[in-house]
Amino acid sequence: MSDAKKKNKIIKGGFYLTIVNVLSQLLAIVVNIVLARLLLPEDFGLVALTMTYIGFITLFTNMGFGSSIIYESETSQKQLSSIYWLNYGLSVFSFLVIISTSQFAANFYNEPKLTSIVFVAAFNLLIFPFYIVQYKLLERDLEFRTISKINLSGILIGSIAAVIGAYLGLGVYALILQSLVVSVVRLFMVMIYRRWLPSFYFNFHEIKSMVWYSLKYKASNMVRYFERNIDYLILGKFFSSVILGYYAFAYNIMYTPVKRISYIFSEVLFPSFSSFKNDKEKIISGYFKSVNLIALVSIPAMTILAFNADLIIHIGFGQKWDGAIAIVKILCFAGAIQSVSQFGGVIFSSIGKPEITLYISVGRTILTVLAIVIGVQYGVLWVAYLLVIAKVLSFLLFLVVLYSYIPFSIIQLFNSLKGPMVSFISLSLIYALVHFNYLVVSPWTLLLTMLVVSVMILYIFHKNTLIEILKVLKEKAK
Repeated sequence: MSDAKKKNKIIKGGFYLTIVNVLSQLLAIVVNIVLARLLLPEDFGLVALTMTYIGFITLFTNMGFGSSIIYESETSQKQLSSIYWLNYGLSVFSFLVIISTSQFAANFYNEPKLTSIVFVAAFNLLIFPFYIVQYKLLERDLEFRTISKINLSGILIGSIAAVIGAYLGLGVYALILQSLVVSVVRLFMVMIYRRWLPSFYFNFHEIKSMVWYSLKYKASNMVRYFERNIDYLILGKFFSSVILGYYAFAYNIMYTPVKRISYIFSEVLFPSFSSFKNDKEKIISGYFKSVNLIALVSIPAMTILAFNADLIIHIGFGQKWDGAIAIVKILCFAGAIQSVSQFGGVIFSSIGKPEITLYISVGRTILTVLAIVIGVQYGVLWVAYLLVIAKVLSFLLFLVVLYSYIPFSIIQLFNSLKGPMVSFISLSLIYALVHFNYLVVSPWTLLLTMLVVSVMILYIFHKNTLIEILKVLKEKAK
C-alpha cells in the first residue's frame, strides 16, 4: 500500500473511531447516570476490586499476543494458528488460577461477596481469545471503520444489558453482565467481519520472534497495570468498599473520557506508526498533532467538570454520591494531565522498542506508589492530591525519555498545548473570581460562562483544525 493510500485510510479510520468514541462517551455518561441511581457505592467498589484482582492475576498467567500481530507486517496461517492456540491455552490457565484463588481475594480484602463476583467475571477470559486474533488482524489492516461498528455495537448492547440488570435488582452483577455482553457481541461481530479460522496446527519455533516481541510488550503492560491499578490494590485494603466506591466513581468520571480518547489514538497510532516505523520525523509530528487534538477537548472539559462538580453530580447522579464530589474535583486535574500522556507508549512499541515503555512505566509506578502510600496515611483526599503531582512528574519523565530517542523542539510541545493551557488559565481565573466572591453568580451561570469561554478559546486557537473537521464531516455526509 502506498503512503498516500495508507495516509488516507488512517485519516478515514481515525474519523470513524472518533465519531464512534464520541457516541460511546455520550452513551457512557447516560448509562453511568442511570447505574449510579440504581446501584450503591458499594457495588462500584466491589467491581473495582474484582477487575483489579483479575487483571493482577492475568498479568502473570496470560501473555496476549495481539501486539505482535500488528507489529509484524506479514504473518502466515501457521503463525496465526500457533498464536491462537497458545493464547487460548494461557487464557484457560488464567481462568483456572483466578477461580481457584478467588477465596484468597475475598479474605485479603475482607469482602466475602468477592468470591462469587470474581468467579462470574472470570468467564470473560474464556470469551476473549476466541476473537482477539481476528480483531488484531483488522487493526493491522487499518480496518477502523469495521472496528468502529464492532465496538459501538458491543458498548450499546452491553449498556442496555447493564441497565436492565440493575433495574431488575442484580446489583453488582449488572456491572459484570455489562462486560460479558460486550465481549459476546464483539465475538459474533468479529467472526462476521473477519472470516478467519485457525488451523489445527502449533509450532512454537515459527512464532518465537513474535513471542519475544510480546514478552517485551507484556512487560511494559505489566508495569503500566500497576501504575494504573495500584491505587485499588492498596486502597481496597485500607478503606471500606463504600469509600472505595466513591473513589472508583470519581476515578471513573475522570478516567472514562481519558480512556476513550486515548483508545482512539492508541488504536489508530500503533498500527499507523508501525507502518512508518523507520520515519521518526513523521512519528513525532503525528504524536504532537495527536496531543493537540486530545488536549483541546480534554483539558477544558476536565477543568469545567472540576469547577462545577457539585452541580453536575447532584443533578446527574443524586445526593448519595456527595462523598465523591471532593475526590472528583481533584482527580479531574489528574485526568487532564493523563489524557495527553496516556497514549505516548505507542511510539516506542511502533518502532520495535516496547521495553522503553517498560522503563518509563517503572518510573511512573514508583511515583504512583509513593503518592498512594504517603496519601493513605492521611485519607483518600490526600491520595488524590498526590496522584495529581505524580501524573505531572510522570509526563515530564516521558518527555525526557522521548527526547532521547526522537528529538523534538520545545516549540512543538508548546504549540500542541498553548490553546488548552490558555483555556485552563482563563477558566481558573473565572472560578477564583466566583470562589472569592468578586463575582456573584448562580452555579448554572458559572457553568454556562465556562462553557462559552472554552468554546471561544477553542475557536480562536483551533479554527483551522475545526474547519478541517467540518470538511471531513461534510464529505462523509454526501
